[in-house]
Parts: sequence; structure tokens; C-alpha cells
Amino acid sequence: MKFQYLLLSNLIVGVSFFVDTPAFADDISDSWVVKSPITADSLSPSSSSQVLFSQENITPESPTTIENTPKPIESVEYSLTPLQIKPFEPMTVETANVLPQGAIYTSYGANLFSKGSEGGGIGLQTYNASIEYGINDKLQIGAGLSFFDDVLGSRFNGKATDFGFLSLAPNFKYQFINQDNYNVAVVGSLEFIKITGENGLFTPTNRSDSSTTVGGTIQVPFTYTSSNTYQWHVVGGLTVLPDSINGGGDFYGTFFNIGTGISFKFDERFGFFGDINVPLGPGGNSVNTRGDITKSVVWSAGLNYLHSPNVGIDLSITNRLGSTPATKLLSFLPDGGPVGVGLNVRYTPDIGQNYQVSFDTRPIQPFSSRDKQLLFDGIILSSPNTIRQGMFSFDGGIGPSVNFQVGYGMSNNAQLEFIGQQLGESDEDIGNSVKLGGATKLRFLNQSQGDPFSFGLRGAFQEATTTDDGVGSFTAEAAFSYEVNDKIALMFNPKAGIYGGNNILGAGLGLNVQPFPGFQIIGEVTPMLSNDATVWAAGARYMPPQTNVGLGVYTTNATGTTDIGSVVSQSDGNVSVGFNIMWLLGNN
Repeated sequence: MKFQYLLLSNLIVGVSFFVDTPAFADDISDSWVVKSPITADSLSPSSSSQVLFSQENITPESPTTIENTPKPIESVEYSLTPLQIKPFEPMTVETANVLPQGAIYTSYGANLFSKGSEGGGIGLQTYNASIEYGINDKLQIGAGLSFFDDVLGSRFNGKATDFGFLSLAPNFKYQFINQDNYNVAVVGSLEFIKITGENGLFTPTNRSDSSTTVGGTIQVPFTYTSSNTYQWHVVGGLTVLPDSINGGGDFYGTFFNIGTGISFKFDERFGFFGDINVPLGPGGNSVNTRGDITKSVVWSAGLNYLHSPNVGIDLSITNRLGSTPATKLLSFLPDGGPVGVGLNVRYTPDIGQNYQVSFDTRPIQPFSSRDKQLLFDGIILSSPNTIRQGMFSFDGGIGPSVNFQVGYGMSNNAQLEFIGQQLGESDEDIGNSVKLGGATKLRFLNQSQGDPFSFGLRGAFQEATTTDDGVGSFTAEAAFSYEVNDKIALMFNPKAGIYGGNNILGAGLGLNVQPFPGFQIIGEVTPMLSNDATVWAAGARYMPPQTNVGLGVYTTNATGTTDIGSVVSQSDGNVSVGFNIMWLLGNN
């Protein structure tokens, strides 16, 4: 069932992509506007309508004279994104901040807990996704999703125990006090929660059982703001959940809570947050290894980085169970003791708000035919390049594996990907069932914009769609490319993969040569720094100049062409031939 939950979380985040459209300067709210001095050369053609022209010093002349006279340009006005206006919000306490009218705010991510003595795979992951929308300057609405499905790291009543939960939570926030340096709001959620337990964990017997219930929470947060760089939050609330579930198993019941937290911006792009929430009873927010309901303090702390004006990253530690308004007040099992490492992406799509697409103030260069070729990954190596905001890309094919990769440009330097593949046969205990997941790529250097080389980071996870043939995986990569000239590009791609109880580490090297326009010859090899077989690939591609579609043919000894498949070799030294198609969609 886990992959079905992943699809649901992708849907929650993905609904905002199809309405992510540019806006004009006339649509900007005066409350959150920044002026960026700029010249006409620094604007892409699609942005030219955002320039504000000065009418001073223009004398009446003939239409021909005016047309040929350069018009002085004052500035381009951009709205600040919700990620720029205030420090990033903490994880377990609500705040009194509300979104600007018309703004959309999404987040997605995962917390990874140790698998302990009983868990399997790469660890125990809770996944989350949310979307929120500003109705006006006092009210916002949203929906959140949080889920977990795995064997817990500790035994319950002496037995290895499978536990699952899913919470889908429509919610609202209304700010009823708005002063210069403090705000007060009320937050409410109605949550549809599915719980699966066994061995006395949320069940009256050892038998596995599952049922769906309804719960919710009301929280009243107070937020004090100092200079838009520091915020202190205090919150009190009530969470209502059933006292029992699954025909008599103990459940959390109703409890009050009180919490506090801080959020702080070191500068325009880096910040810190920390918070703590204390349950007061009469119910509880924690479970011990006997299945008894208890109370535990829930907390989180982390650093955040604003990569683009509308894309931010959190790296955190926490002991909370979920991320919806009610489940983030519950502690991870058992007793709130396990501590997870979280990676979360915050994204605010531009829907009539006129956000900056990048912090890079250099003129945006149009894509050349060669640039389009190098936007796509190699055969088994990843490209550091990202598609531009609002664009889509597709790369899929058949070879040692059936695979697809759909990319979306969140900003000019941040890309979200939905990925899937069925690996070829290997000697590793990874299985060849279909794996589905997601990835995020962030670019930090761009040779096409004048940097000495291109550099990006990419992280991806995949979950097997069946439990009897396959395990989940996680990969992390650093991708470098250097274009010697318009015909030769060199690639360097260190990558690490985790699957089951195995770790794999390699350093990929690649060469991409364009002997004549549109035609590429590719050679790649990834020697393994871990005790694993070297993987390699070679092939050719053709993307006709001035088009957005390309075809490729290749041969490789890897079990797949992306993520974990790109670092695992096929069994018995097998080599496969594959084909793929590449397609760019959107204004480039």
C-alpha cells in the first residue's frame, strides 16, 4: 500500500504545477514588493511585459523617432514569496502567520528513523505532503497528508510488529489579531485517519487489524515578530481522537497541549527553527512497547536554506510521528524515543504573484540546441542542469529496465521529478518489481550563465510496489559538467545508494561529444568505491536542432538507467541494449 500513498502525496503537491503561470507587474500587491534594477537585456522575451518604463525626459516626437529611441528603464517589481517574507515555520507548533491573498504554499518530504533491531530496508520513513492557499489576508485553507507503513524497530509485546497510519487532513487558519509585532490565530483540522496494528499495538489481540477513524485538533498560536528575522511562537490547543480503535485496541483519546518554538533568519537565505510540544492529558500522545497510551514531549530542530525565492529546503531532526496538525503532536513509536532525520522541500508556485525565478541577477540566456541536449541526464549519469520554471520534461524507455522520469521546473534552478523503473536481473537482494518515487534536483552553478562549470545536487527515493519482490532505495548525487566547447562536454557524478541493508558508493565519469548538430555520442563509466562491480554505458542520441524531442539508443551492464539501477550491475555479466525518448514541454 505504501506506493499508493506515495502517489496520493505526489497528487497533493502536483495539483499546483498545472496552474503555475507568470504574472505581470500590474498584479502585484504593494505590501510585498521588491524592486530589482535591471536592463532590457536581462529579461527573457516572456518577461518583457514586466518592465516599468519611465515617461520622464521623453519629448514629443514623430512615431518613427520614438520607436527607434531606447526607452529608459527604471526597474522591475517582484512580489516577495511567502518563504522570503517571514522565517520558515517550525515543525511541531502552529504559528499565527497567514499566507498573502492568492498565494499557494506546498511542502513535501520524509523523516527517516533507524530500523532498530526489527525493521528492514533502508530504515523507517514517514512521508508528508501539504498544500495551503491564502483566501485573504486573514484566512487560509489547506490539506495535509502524512503516512507510514513498516515493521517498527522495536518489538511490541515481544513480537516484531507491522504498523501503518495514514492521515488526510483538510485544515484552516484564521488570524483574528494582527498587530505590528504580534499576531494571534486559530488553526483547525478534521482528519481522516487509517490505523493498522497488531500484537496489542492499537489492537485488542495479536491479530493484525485495520480501520479508519476521524479526529482533529484546534490550536491557538501566538506569534511575536522582531524585524521579520526572528519569531517566537506560543501555542495551546486540544486534540480529539478516539479512545479505542480496531475493535477495542487502545488509542490516544483527547488531550490538551502547550508548546513553544522559535524561527530565525541568519540572513536572506539561511535560517534555524526549533520547537517543543508538551501533552497535558487526559489522553496521551505516545505508545510504549506494551501498547499502553502514555505521554511524551514532541520536538524538532533544524536548519533551512532558501535555494530560490520560491524553493526552500529543511534539514531537521525530530521525534514526531506525522506532519498534519493532529499527527505532528504524536510521538514516534515507542515512547517518542527514536529520533529521525528529516528532509523537506517547501515550494510556492507563482500563480499571479510575479515572483523572481532565481536569485541570479545575470541576464537569462535563451536555450541553445546544445543546452537542450544537456538538460537531460546521460545514460547512467545525472546532469546538473535543470529545466526552467514551469517547464516539463519526459525521459523514458526500455532497456535493462522499463523506466520513466517526468520533471517539472519549480524555479530556474530547482527541479522536481516523478520517477519509476523496473530493474533488470541482478545478484543483489533488491528485487525487480516496479519501483515508484520522487526526486529533487538543485542547481548551484550554471556554465551557460557564465559560471566556470555546472554543478547540482540530487536526491531520490523509490519504494517497491510489492513487498514480496523488492525493497525501497535512496540515492544521493553530486553532478558536475564542463563544456570544453560546443561539441565536447565532460561529466563527473559521485553518487551513493542505499537499499535493504546495503550501501553502495561510486564516482561516475562521462563524455558527451556532438560530432555534428543534434547528434551525440555518449560514453560513461562508474567505478565503485564500495566492493561492487563497475557499471558502464555507451550510446548515441539525436535531437534535431530547433526541436524539443530526441531519441537515443544505448548499451549498458547496469540494471537500470537512473537512481539505484544506475549503480547496480546485471547478473552474470549480462549486457543489455535499450532505447529512450526525450521530450521538453513548455516555453524555453
